[in-house]
Amino acid sequence: MRFHPLVFGTLGLLAGLTPFAIDMYLPSIPVIARDLGASIETVQLTLTAYLAVFALAQLLLGPISDVLGRRATILGGLALFVFASLLCAAAPDLVWLLTGRCLQALGGAAVAVTIPALVRDVFEADEYARTMSMLMLVMAIAPLIAPLLGGFIVAHVSWHWVFIVLAAIALIGAALFVRVIHETLHAEHRHHFHLGNIARNYGKLLTHRVGMGYMLTGGLSTGGMFSFIVTSPYVYIELYGVQPDHYGWLFGLNVLALMAAGSLNARLVRRLGAERMLRFGLGLLLVASLLMLGLSQLADPPLWLLVAASAFFVGLNGFVIGNSTAGFMTLFPTLAGTASAFAGTLRFGLGAVAGTLASLLHNGTFVPMVGVMAACGLSAIASYLWLCRRAVLVPARA
Repeated sequence: MRFHPLVFGTLGLLAGLTPFAIDMYLPSIPVIARDLGASIETVQLTLTAYLAVFALAQLLLGPISDVLGRRATILGGLALFVFASLLCAAAPDLVWLLTGRCLQALGGAAVAVTIPALVRDVFEADEYARTMSMLMLVMAIAPLIAPLLGGFIVAHVSWHWVFIVLAAIALIGAALFVRVIHETLHAEHRHHFHLGNIARNYGKLLTHRVGMGYMLTGGLSTGGMFSFIVTSPYVYIELYGVQPDHYGWLFGLNVLALMAAGSLNARLVRRLGAERMLRFGLGLLLVASLLMLGLSQLADPPLWLLVAASAFFVGLNGFVIGNSTAGFMTLFPTLAGTASAFAGTLRFGLGAVAGTLASLLHNGTFVPMVGVMAACGLSAIASYLWLCRRAVLVPARA
């Protein structure tokens, strides 16, 4: 079975909602700090707060999608996202902005956690990995366009319009979703909402050694990517003097690398399987992590070298995230919504931890960025080698 192109495009737009919410905001961070009288590090923490709420909310929203169905969960999340975006646009101070971002993350989480479960309703194993890789290519348009659009908005209007545009994108996504996507979780397959059952299901996921290995592998790799996302505005704009409306072009190189890896993965995963492609990606991640360690020892590396090394590291998530998630989801075929929630929580939770750590280590240099990236990459590889390398994939009992 294949998705109709319009359905696929709609899911890609919705999956790109959180990348838009994160990446369109990046060029405006220095401007927001000056406008609201806050430090760069404090405004960076509004981004990691988004990631933290986004991660934790999925623990409850994933099971809710197994109870209410995919359509109700996604549409409710889109409504909250629109409201929160307008609240951010009107924020008079950092507290209001932080509140709006947390509510925005809650709405974005409802959408993001449901999409992999929706795809899992339709596809199995390697076909799921292939479909998710292709979906990542579509949604990669969001972080490619978002910082360019955000930089343009900041340069020509004001940062408040970033959030108005985000509300408009969510409204367009909602209109398309209502029109072209039907419910994929039929009534006979839905679960009853029971906190005890939810806790037990999460217990199964948390104590599954191989499943946790896959999730730590993907989550730690994602953490390296988010440490770059959180700190790169300071490194590129403030430290290296890149103009805000030019920042998006440099950031876009990371997205192009991610798209290239995702495209190659989508082509090869059917023939080689998700497991072999994951190992291939982790081999390259070892090289990228060691490169980041080497850069951390330089006093003043040229901008081109920092940009190229970062793009190489971030791009490898196109191999690691989709394939590690496929390995995990294959283990829990009857708990797709809950498993998707757990995967998203761990992945973005580790992203929030890594981004917060990079912000707290802020010392006026590029070293916190590349150092945390290297640590995350090496930890991802260690998790796979320790927990997954010799595993035989057998679905867990429901």
